Amino acid sequence: MGDYHTSKHFRPSLNYCLKDKLTPDGQAIFKDRAEVLYYHQCYGHIEELNQQFKEMAALNQQISRPALTLVLSFPTGEQLPKSTLIQLIKECATDLDFEKHQYVAILHKDTSEQHVHIIANRIGYDNHVTNDSYSYGQVADFCRAAELRHNLTRELGPRRYQSKEQRLLPRHNLRLDKLKENIQQSLLLSHDIAEFKTLMQEKGYTVYSQKGIAFMDEKHVVFKGHEAGYPSYKIQTILSRDLSLRQEEERQRLAEEQRLKLEQTRGHHQSERHHQRHSQQLSL
Repeated sequence: MGDYHTSKHFRPSLNYCLKDKLTPDGQAIFKDRAEVLYYHQCYGHIEELNQQFKEMAALNQQISRPALTLVLSFPTGEQLPKSTLIQLIKECATDLDFEKHQYVAILHKDTSEQHVHIIANRIGYDNHVTNDSYSYGQVADFCRAAELRHNLTRELGPRRYQSKEQRLLPRHNLRLDKLKENIQQSLLLSHDIAEFKTLMQEKGYTVYSQKGIAFMDEKHVVFKGHEAGYPSYKIQTILSRDLSLRQEEERQRLAEEQRLKLEQTRGHHQSERHHQRHSQQLSL
Protein backbone atom coordinates (compact mmCIF):
# COMPACT_ATOMS: atom_id res chain seq x y z
CA MET A 1 0.00 0.00 0.00
CA GLY A 2 2.90 2.41 0.58
CA ASP A 3 6.18 3.69 -0.82
CA TYR A 4 8.41 6.71 -0.20
CA HIS A 5 11.48 8.59 -1.41
CA THR A 6 13.39 11.76 -0.55
CA SER A 7 14.87 14.34 -2.91
CA LYS A 8 16.66 17.70 -3.05
CA HIS A 9 13.81 19.68 -4.58
CA PHE A 10 10.04 19.91 -4.08
CA ARG A 11 9.06 21.16 -7.54
CA PRO A 12 9.47 17.86 -9.48
CA SER A 13 7.12 16.05 -7.10
CA LEU A 14 4.66 18.96 -7.08
CA ASN A 15 4.68 19.10 -10.89
CA TYR A 16 4.17 15.34 -11.23
CA CYS A 17 1.42 15.17 -8.62
CA LEU A 18 -0.56 18.30 -9.52
CA LYS A 19 -0.20 18.73 -13.29
CA ASP A 20 -2.15 16.81 -15.93
CA LYS A 21 -0.19 14.40 -18.11
CA LEU A 22 -0.03 15.75 -21.66
CA THR A 23 0.25 14.24 -25.13
CA PRO A 24 3.06 15.51 -27.42
CA ASP A 25 0.64 18.10 -28.87
CA GLY A 26 -0.23 19.44 -25.42
CA GLN A 27 -3.59 17.76 -24.85
CA ALA A 28 -4.45 16.42 -21.39
CA ILE A 29 -4.46 12.62 -21.32
CA PHE A 30 -6.77 12.69 -18.31
CA LYS A 31 -8.06 16.16 -17.49
CA ASP A 32 -8.16 17.19 -13.82
CA ARG A 33 -6.57 13.93 -12.74
CA ALA A 34 -5.31 15.47 -9.48
CA GLU A 35 -7.37 16.66 -6.51
CA VAL A 36 -5.87 18.16 -3.36
CA LEU A 37 -7.40 16.36 -0.41
CA TYR A 38 -5.59 18.07 2.43
CA TYR A 39 -3.20 20.95 3.14
CA HIS A 40 -1.22 21.11 6.39
CA GLN A 41 0.59 24.34 7.22
CA CYS A 42 0.73 25.21 3.51
CA TYR A 43 -1.67 26.26 0.75
CA GLY A 44 -2.11 27.30 -2.86
CA HIS A 45 -0.93 26.24 -6.31
CA ILE A 46 2.40 24.73 -7.37
CA GLU A 47 4.41 27.97 -7.27
CA GLU A 48 3.06 28.97 -3.87
CA LEU A 49 3.60 25.52 -2.38
CA ASN A 50 7.12 25.26 -3.78
CA GLN A 51 8.04 28.67 -2.33
CA GLN A 52 6.61 27.84 1.10
CA PHE A 53 8.43 24.48 1.22
CA LYS A 54 11.72 26.10 0.10
CA GLU A 55 11.50 28.86 2.72
CA MET A 56 11.02 26.32 5.47
CA ALA A 57 13.81 24.07 4.16
CA ALA A 58 16.17 27.06 4.13
CA LEU A 59 16.01 27.12 7.94
CA ASN A 60 18.28 24.06 7.99
CA GLN A 61 20.93 24.16 5.27
CA GLN A 62 22.50 20.92 6.52
CA ILE A 63 19.62 18.83 5.18
CA SER A 64 20.43 18.14 1.52
CA ARG A 65 17.24 16.20 0.72
CA PRO A 66 14.36 18.02 2.45
CA ALA A 67 11.55 16.80 0.14
CA LEU A 68 9.71 13.66 1.26
CA THR A 69 7.16 12.01 -1.06
CA LEU A 70 4.98 9.07 -0.06
CA VAL A 71 2.39 7.08 -2.00
CA LEU A 72 -0.57 5.30 -0.43
CA SER A 73 -2.27 3.01 -2.96
CA PHE A 74 -5.18 0.60 -2.71
CA PRO A 75 -6.21 -2.58 -4.56
CA THR A 76 -8.32 -2.31 -7.71
CA GLY A 77 -11.97 -2.06 -6.77
CA GLU A 78 -11.38 -0.60 -3.30
CA GLN A 79 -12.66 2.99 -3.37
CA LEU A 80 -12.46 4.79 -0.05
CA PRO A 81 -14.46 7.93 0.80
CA LYS A 82 -12.45 11.13 1.06
CA SER A 83 -13.02 11.30 4.81
CA THR A 84 -11.28 7.93 5.25
CA LEU A 85 -8.45 8.94 2.93
CA ILE A 86 -7.85 12.13 4.92
CA GLN A 87 -7.85 10.15 8.16
CA LEU A 88 -5.27 7.75 6.69
CA ILE A 89 -3.15 10.71 5.57
CA LYS A 90 -3.15 12.18 9.10
CA GLU A 91 -2.32 8.79 10.61
CA CYS A 92 0.53 8.38 8.16
CA ALA A 93 1.93 11.80 9.12
CA THR A 94 1.77 10.88 12.82
CA ASP A 95 3.23 7.38 12.45
CA LEU A 96 6.07 8.55 10.20
CA ASP A 97 6.88 11.64 12.28
CA PHE A 98 5.94 14.61 10.09
CA GLU A 99 2.54 15.51 11.58
CA LYS A 100 3.80 18.97 12.65
CA HIS A 101 5.43 19.72 9.30
CA GLN A 102 4.21 21.19 6.03
CA TYR A 103 2.58 18.61 3.79
CA VAL A 104 0.01 18.37 1.02
CA ALA A 105 -1.95 15.25 0.00
CA ILE A 106 -3.13 14.75 -3.59
CA LEU A 107 -5.57 12.15 -4.89
CA HIS A 108 -4.91 10.83 -8.42
CA LYS A 109 -7.93 9.74 -10.43
CA ASP A 110 -6.35 8.57 -13.69
CA THR A 111 -5.75 4.91 -12.76
CA SER A 112 -7.97 1.99 -11.85
CA GLU A 113 -6.33 1.91 -8.43
CA GLN A 114 -7.13 4.70 -6.00
CA HIS A 115 -3.91 6.25 -4.73
CA VAL A 116 -2.75 9.31 -2.81
CA HIS A 117 0.57 11.17 -3.00
CA ILE A 118 1.83 13.02 0.08
CA ILE A 119 4.54 15.66 -0.38
CA ALA A 120 6.04 16.71 2.95
CA ASN A 121 8.82 18.94 4.22
CA ARG A 122 11.29 16.99 6.33
CA ILE A 123 12.09 20.22 8.21
CA GLY A 124 9.56 21.55 10.72
CA TYR A 125 8.96 25.00 12.19
CA ASP A 126 10.76 23.95 15.38
CA ASN A 127 13.70 22.66 13.28
CA HIS A 128 12.60 19.09 13.92
CA VAL A 129 13.87 16.91 11.08
CA THR A 130 12.03 13.82 9.86
CA ASN A 131 14.18 10.75 9.23
CA ASP A 132 15.40 10.49 5.64
CA SER A 133 15.94 6.74 5.78
CA TYR A 134 12.65 5.11 6.66
CA SER A 135 13.11 1.43 6.18
CA TYR A 136 10.55 -0.20 3.91
CA GLY A 137 9.70 -2.13 7.07
CA GLN A 138 8.49 1.06 8.81
CA VAL A 139 6.33 2.06 5.88
CA ALA A 140 5.03 -1.51 5.55
CA ASP A 141 4.22 -1.61 9.29
CA PHE A 142 2.12 1.56 8.97
CA CYS A 143 0.26 0.11 5.97
CA ARG A 144 -0.49 -3.22 7.64
CA ALA A 145 -1.72 -1.46 10.81
CA ALA A 146 -3.87 0.96 8.78
CA GLU A 147 -5.43 -1.95 6.87
CA LEU A 148 -6.50 -3.50 10.15
CA ARG A 149 -7.74 -0.24 11.70
CA HIS A 150 -9.91 0.63 8.71
CA ASN A 151 -10.88 -2.89 7.65
CA LEU A 152 -9.13 -2.56 4.29
CA THR A 153 -8.05 -5.29 1.90
CA ARG A 154 -4.87 -6.83 3.25
CA GLU A 155 -1.84 -6.40 1.02
CA LEU A 156 1.55 -8.04 1.25
CA GLY A 157 4.55 -5.95 2.19
CA PRO A 158 8.19 -6.49 1.15
CA ARG A 159 9.24 -10.10 1.66
CA ARG A 160 11.95 -9.46 4.23
CA TYR A 161 9.37 -7.86 6.58
CA GLN A 162 6.83 -10.70 6.42
CA SER A 163 6.36 -13.64 8.71
CA LYS A 164 7.39 -17.10 7.51
CA GLU A 165 3.74 -17.89 6.86
CA GLN A 166 3.25 -14.74 4.75
CA ARG A 167 6.29 -15.57 2.68
CA LEU A 168 4.65 -18.81 1.62
CA LEU A 169 1.55 -17.15 0.20
CA PRO A 170 1.29 -17.93 -3.54
CA ARG A 171 0.49 -14.37 -4.62
CA HIS A 172 3.79 -13.13 -3.26
CA ASN A 173 5.72 -15.95 -4.87
CA LEU A 174 4.07 -15.13 -8.18
CA ARG A 175 5.16 -11.50 -7.86
CA LEU A 176 8.73 -12.57 -7.21
CA ASP A 177 8.71 -15.09 -10.06
CA LYS A 178 7.38 -12.40 -12.41
CA LEU A 179 10.13 -10.01 -11.29
CA LYS A 180 12.85 -12.64 -11.86
CA GLU A 181 11.53 -13.31 -15.36
CA ASN A 182 11.40 -9.61 -16.22
CA ILE A 183 14.93 -9.04 -14.91
CA GLN A 184 16.23 -11.97 -16.97
CA GLN A 185 14.49 -10.74 -20.13
CA SER A 186 15.69 -7.17 -19.65
CA LEU A 187 19.29 -8.25 -19.05
CA LEU A 188 19.25 -10.18 -22.32
CA LEU A 189 18.29 -7.02 -24.21
CA SER A 190 20.45 -4.46 -22.40
CA HIS A 191 23.93 -3.21 -23.19
CA ASP A 192 24.28 -1.22 -19.95
CA ILE A 193 22.57 -0.35 -16.67
CA ALA A 194 20.73 2.66 -18.15
CA GLU A 195 19.17 0.50 -20.85
CA PHE A 196 18.31 -2.16 -18.26
CA LYS A 197 16.50 0.39 -16.07
CA THR A 198 14.56 1.72 -19.06
CA LEU A 199 13.39 -1.77 -20.02
CA MET A 200 12.34 -2.55 -16.44
CA GLN A 201 10.40 0.72 -16.30
CA GLU A 202 8.63 -0.22 -19.52
CA LYS A 203 7.61 -3.47 -17.81
CA GLY A 204 6.00 -1.48 -14.98
CA TYR A 205 8.79 -1.34 -12.38
CA THR A 206 10.32 1.62 -10.60
CA VAL A 207 14.04 0.94 -10.13
CA TYR A 208 15.96 2.25 -7.12
CA SER A 209 19.75 2.02 -7.29
CA GLN A 210 21.15 4.46 -4.75
CA LYS A 211 22.01 1.74 -2.23
CA GLY A 212 22.16 -1.61 -4.00
CA ILE A 213 19.17 -2.12 -6.25
CA ALA A 214 15.43 -2.55 -5.60
CA PHE A 215 12.31 -2.86 -7.75
CA MET A 216 8.78 -1.59 -7.04
CA ASP A 217 5.98 -3.14 -9.10
CA GLU A 218 2.65 -1.65 -10.17
CA LYS A 219 1.11 -2.62 -6.82
CA HIS A 220 3.84 -0.69 -4.99
CA VAL A 221 5.33 -3.90 -3.60
CA VAL A 222 9.10 -3.53 -3.30
CA PHE A 223 11.72 -6.25 -3.63
CA LYS A 224 15.43 -5.90 -3.07
CA GLY A 225 17.48 -7.22 -5.98
CA HIS A 226 19.00 -10.01 -3.90
CA GLU A 227 15.51 -11.32 -3.05
CA ALA A 228 15.04 -12.07 -6.75
CA GLY A 229 18.54 -13.52 -7.02
CA TYR A 230 19.88 -10.41 -8.75
CA PRO A 231 21.81 -8.15 -6.36
CA SER A 232 23.40 -5.05 -7.83
CA TYR A 233 26.86 -6.57 -8.25
CA LYS A 234 25.44 -9.55 -10.17
CA ILE A 235 23.52 -7.29 -12.54
CA GLN A 236 26.63 -5.19 -13.13
CA THR A 237 28.72 -8.32 -13.74
CA ILE A 238 26.23 -9.66 -16.29
CA LEU A 239 26.02 -6.32 -18.10
CA SER A 240 29.82 -6.05 -18.27
CA ARG A 241 29.90 -9.07 -20.61
CA ASP A 242 29.29 -8.86 -24.35
CA LEU A 243 25.55 -8.78 -25.14
CA SER A 244 25.71 -11.10 -28.17
CA LEU A 245 27.69 -13.63 -26.13
CA ARG A 246 25.11 -13.52 -23.34
CA GLN A 247 22.28 -14.02 -25.84
CA GLU A 248 24.05 -16.98 -27.46
CA GLU A 249 24.63 -18.61 -24.06
CA GLU A 250 20.95 -18.17 -23.25
CA ARG A 251 19.94 -19.81 -26.55
CA GLN A 252 22.22 -22.74 -25.74
CA ARG A 253 20.81 -22.98 -22.22
CA LEU A 254 17.22 -23.04 -23.50
CA ALA A 255 18.13 -25.64 -26.13
CA GLU A 256 19.72 -27.86 -23.47
CA GLU A 257 16.72 -27.37 -21.20
CA GLN A 258 14.40 -28.41 -24.02
CA ARG A 259 16.55 -31.46 -24.77
CA LEU A 260 16.41 -32.60 -21.14
CA LYS A 261 12.64 -32.15 -21.06
CA LEU A 262 12.28 -34.30 -24.17
CA GLU A 263 14.46 -37.01 -22.64
CA GLN A 264 12.42 -36.93 -19.46
CA THR A 265 9.20 -37.18 -21.48
CA ARG A 266 10.54 -40.15 -23.48
CA GLY A 267 11.72 -41.81 -20.29
CA HIS A 268 8.31 -41.32 -18.71
CA HIS A 269 6.55 -42.79 -21.74
CA GLN A 270 8.92 -45.78 -21.79
CA SER A 271 8.29 -46.36 -18.10
CA GLU A 272 4.53 -46.25 -18.67
CA ARG A 273 4.75 -48.74 -21.56
CA HIS A 274 6.92 -51.06 -19.44
CA HIS A 275 4.42 -50.84 -16.60
CA GLN A 276 1.54 -51.58 -18.98
CA ARG A 277 3.32 -54.65 -20.43
CA HIS A 278 4.13 -55.88 -16.94
CA SER A 279 0.50 -55.47 -15.89
CA GLN A 280 -0.69 -57.36 -18.98
CA GLN A 281 1.69 -60.24 -18.26
CA LEU A 282 0.45 -60.48 -14.69
CA SER A 283 -3.16 -60.55 -15.85
CA LEU A 284 -2.39 -63.50 -18.15
